Amino acid sequence: MKRLVIGLLIAMSTTWAMAGDWDFGGGYESDRHNFGIELGLGGTGDLSVDLGIRWQMTLHENIAWDVITLKAVADVENNFSESITPELMTGIRLISPDFAGLTAYANGRLGYAYNIDADDGGFAYELGVGVNVTRNIYLGYAYNGFKIGDGKVNYHALRIGFLF
Repeated sequence: MKRLVIGLLIAMSTTWAMAGDWDFGGGYESDRHNFGIELGLGGTGDLSVDLGIRWQMTLHENIAWDVITLKAVADVENNFSESITPELMTGIRLISPDFAGLTAYANGRLGYAYNIDADDGGFAYELGVGVNVTRNIYLGYAYNGFKIGDGKVNYHALRIGFLF
């Protein structure tokens, strides 16, 4: 697992270093960076919440890289403190062209989840779709899955996010 994490860090840093040289045409400014906060409300079978922060780098007007996303998922109905699971992920975000003043997005992320109480971690992923209501606010749906020990947890959430 240590090799996988080191490999991901090397790949992320290499891509980040090269991203300033990418030219997709169209004259779009490609080195815009955003900081974001996400809040999700959904369930893993019980009512759960997630809170995350992320750093996004816009590569093209329709492609952004979620360089690093750090979030925590927790079950609020049963033993909140025992169910906190931090996740560290990276991924890609695709943004549609503008229609009626709105844009749609789809994102995918991969990473690692670690349950603090169980002292165990595993592979995590997230898929999401939604609408960018304004340039700085988005609403959407996220499906998150992670493996802890021999078990797998699936989390569905309605999400609101803010970009700064």
